Parts: sequence; structure tokens; C-alpha cells
Amino acid sequence: MRPTARHMRVGARELTSMTTVLIATNAFLSYPAISSSAGLEAAWMEPLWAGGMAILAFLIIDMMFRRYFPGQDLLEVAHRTFGKAVGGFIAIAYAAYFIWTTAVIMRQFAETVIITVLPNTPIVVVVGLFTVTMCYVASCGLEAICRLGQLTFPLVSLGIISAVCLTGNWWQPTFLMPLWGNGVGAVFRGSLYSASSFINVLLLCLIYPHAKDYRDLRRVGLWSTVWGMLLLTVFVVGYHLVFAPELTSKMASPIYSMARLVHIGRFLQRVESVYVFIWVAAAVIHLSITLWAASYVLSGTFNWPTHRPILPALGLACLTVGMTQPDIATVIRSQRAAHMTWAWAVIFVVPILLLAVGALRVRGRPRPKPS
Repeated sequence: MRPTARHMRVGARELTSMTTVLIATNAFLSYPAISSSAGLEAAWMEPLWAGGMAILAFLIIDMMFRRYFPGQDLLEVAHRTFGKAVGGFIAIAYAAYFIWTTAVIMRQFAETVIITVLPNTPIVVVVGLFTVTMCYVASCGLEAICRLGQLTFPLVSLGIISAVCLTGNWWQPTFLMPLWGNGVGAVFRGSLYSASSFINVLLLCLIYPHAKDYRDLRRVGLWSTVWGMLLLTVFVVGYHLVFAPELTSKMASPIYSMARLVHIGRFLQRVESVYVFIWVAAAVIHLSITLWAASYVLSGTFNWPTHRPILPALGLACLTVGMTQPDIATVIRSQRAAHMTWAWAVIFVVPILLLAVGALRVRGRPRPKPS
């Protein structure tokens, strides 16, 4: 996209950790509650189905990148296939999608912090701190975010698994029955909602040129999707083992609700403060990478030499969009109606269509005659 942008090189291990955190962070948000409202007792199947769709879509995307567009990213393909005008429109649309995602998730994290640990703090203060932090981390670049993700990955994984294991004395296996919950159709519909969690597929389409070896991207995409899918599934199973189906779709912070139930003996209780630290660390990673992606897309589209000057404006835009909603219930409803309902098309279908059209044009070009 830009000569200076290609100087960044990210290893496969760091990139896998960062993209896995990007998926697993949804366990700290309203995702478990929204998935439960669709499939009820069978909500644990939804991340498995969505993860399967993500793996299939990523394999198709990776195959077309390797065969027709090695070393290029999705926006380069769009510009060369459709021209600057249409390619620029696609890039701006994706930047808007990243801004919307960042704003919604930031508002959810801020509301969760206020509800759980800072009830008397104005929400503007919490959102402002998140905005400043994510702008600073995003300004450090993709390499710094990926290294921070590598440090955060064990914390997020341990937090999700421990929240499930430490509530074992509250498990009620009958809460997982009947097996198909609200029906196969409801589970499939919930899987489409769950597809929004696998934004790593879209992100990897944009950062193909930044891998030390773009041939490692297949391994990165598969491992991050599998690990993220398993972490979400483990948490949803544990969540449904502890709470009855009537309650699972009504909790604003599922993991905090589970952490408050941890009571094993006299010395292992009131551990929810530890989970606050974990989800704030996960929030910084998630918000920083989506904000960086928005700035990267815009700077590449308009041929800016660097993405840093636009970050304060994008951070302010995220803060403004996030604060337009009056309360957390409205945020979750709008996220479900707009973001989660159509995310599968934005993340999976549109990149495949763009690459397919580009591949057809590449194959249709006449080959140079041998001299």
C-alpha cells in the first residue's frame, strides 16, 4: 500500500496471540448474553459453528491470496481491480466499520467498569481514559500491539478458563438440556451473530504484507480462529452450567457475574477484582488494534506517509459515536441489530467477492508472448 508501511514485520507467534485475544475478548462483553438469547441451552454450539464458517472463509481467502495476489493486501486488490474511486469507497466503508466496532466495544467496556467497580465515576471519564490509552497504543504501531497481545494472551486464556473451573461447585448439567435448545434454526441464527467475533479474518486480509513471511498467514489464521473458538465455547459452556437459561440472556457482564460466585474455602473468594484487571488489559488490545486498522486503511487510501496524525481524530470519533447511545441496553440492541446481524457478510463474504473478482480479472489478462 505504501512503501513505508511495508517496513513493519510481525512474527507468526505474536500475530497469532494478538488475533486470538481479539476473538476471546468477546467473552468479557455482552456476547455470551446475546448468544444465549438465540440458542438458549445450545448457545455453546454457536461459536463452534461460527468458527467453522470462519475457518472455511479464511482458507478460501488465503488460497486466492497465495495464488493470485502474493504479498498484497485486500485494499491493494480492491484498488487495482475496481480503480481508485471504487477502491477508495470500499476502504472508507471498512474504516467506518472499524470505527463503529471500536466505539461500541469501548462503550460496553466502560459501562462494565462503572457497573462493577467504579459506580460513582462519570462515564465520560472512563471513556476518555480508554480513548487516550488506545490512541497511544495504536500510535506505537502494529508490532507493539502484537507484542502486547503476546503478553496478554496467557492472562486472557487463564482468566476465561479459571472463571469456568473455579465455579465448578455451582455447575448444574441439567441447564444444558435440551441439547438443541431453541432449535437448529435458532442455533444457526445465533452462529451468524457469533461471526462478528471472528474479525481476525478481516484483519489478516489487511496485514498480509506485514508478516515476516506471508506464507505463515495460513497457520496464523487457523490457530487464532481455533483457539479463539475454543475459549469462547469453554466460557459459554461454563456460563450455562452456572446460570439458568432464563438468566443467561439478561446479564450485562457474564464473566463478572461468574467471578463473584467463586467461593472455595475461606481464602479463595472475592476474586472479581482480578478479572477487572484482565478484561481491561484485553480491552486495550482489542480497541487498539481496531483503531489502528481504521487509521491504517485511511492512511493507505489517501497516501498519507503515516497513520499517527489521524489517530486523535479517530479516537474522538469513536468517543462521540459511543456516547450517542443513552444507555448500555440501547448499545447492545443496536450492536445486535446492525453489527452482529451483518458482520458475517462484512468479514467473510465481501473479502471473498473482492478477491474472486480480482482473480477473474487477473486470469482474463492476456499473457505476454514469449520472445
